[in-house]
This record gives sequence, structure tokens and C-alpha cells, in this order.
Amino acid sequence: MCFSAVADFSAGTGVACVGALTLSQVRARNELLVAMLPLAFGLHQVVEGFVWLGLEGHVSPGLYGAARQLYLIFAQGLLPIIVPLGFLLLERRCRLLPFALGGAALGSYLLVEVLADPTSAFINSHCVDYVTQAPDSDLLGAAYLLVTCGPALISDAPRLRAFGAIALLGAIAVAIVKADLLTSVWCVYVALISVLLLLHFRATRP
Repeated sequence: MCFSAVADFSAGTGVACVGALTLSQVRARNELLVAMLPLAFGLHQVVEGFVWLGLEGHVSPGLYGAARQLYLIFAQGLLPIIVPLGFLLLERRCRLLPFALGGAALGSYLLVEVLADPTSAFINSHCVDYVTQAPDSDLLGAAYLLVTCGPALISDAPRLRAFGAIALLGAIAVAIVKADLLTSVWCVYVALISVLLLLHFRATRP
């Protein structure tokens, strides 16, 4: 699939609709962070649509810069914090606490890197390649996958475990084929499989 502004806007709108349905299934506050992930993923892809438009010269440099920065803030800074914390609140298992603490540390570090230093983006192989000043380290990448996929992989719920497993396999596949494009390609991939989160919350309702 060749990605584009149209693809991101279309995927983002569809996933945001899934997100709205997922949020409609929420019955307790501890479910909220995990249930809001599909909506957040959908809006994230809409933001990348504006990054595409900026790279193609269709929107102002200011809007392009804001969209690029917002995309990176969520993908690299907020996601590693929100995901493990959400699963900790949802399942209330002590085994998830190390993921939440690790995610908070990693996300804070990456967030500082995104905000403190210049970022850029360019089109590479029909995808957006994002560049930050954070070290291009296999250890950081492994830690990111651990805190974002690990909590789902050890969940008590089968659909949440499936979400974690598919997300992890997708990240590994992207890293092998197009490592430089992991941020963009994996994020849209996770957005599309977030329908599993909707199925989980529907299955747990009476």
C-alpha cells in the first residue's frame, strides 16, 4: 500500500469512528485510557495527513511544523506512557507496574528529545520518515516495544493478548523491512488493528 494524505485521512477517520464506538462501551473509569486508544490512533493518523500535505507544499509551513511535532509527541512521547498505564489501571495487576514505570521513564526521555531539539520529516518509499535527535539505538527500540506491547501480551483477556501479539509482530516485520520508517508505518498498522480493542470491550459487556 502506498501511503498518502488521502490514505491517512481515510484510515484516520475510519479508526476514529471505531474509537468512538469503543468509548461508548466504557462502564468504569479504569477502562478509559485503554478504551480511548483507538480514537487517539485515528486522530494521530489524521494529524499525519497534514504532515503529508506540508511535505507536498499544500499547507503553510506553520501548520506542517505543528502537525509534525504533534505526531512525534504522541508517537514517541505519550504512547509509551499511556499504554502501560492504561493496562495497569484496567487490569490492576502488580505485574504491570514495571511496564508503567518503564514507560513513564522512556516516554519522558523521548518527549524531552522531541521538544528540546529540532525534528524533521521527509518522504521515503511512499511513507513519511521522521527524524529526531534521539539516539538511533536498538536498546531504545526494544524498550519501546516492551512497554507498548508487553502489557497487552500478558493480559488476562484473549483479544488484548491478540492485539499485543499482532502489534509486536508488525513492528518486527517493519523493523526488518523498513527500519527507518517504523514510526510512520507501525503507527498506522496499530491504528488499523485497534478494532480488537473494540471487540474486547464489546465482549466484556453484559
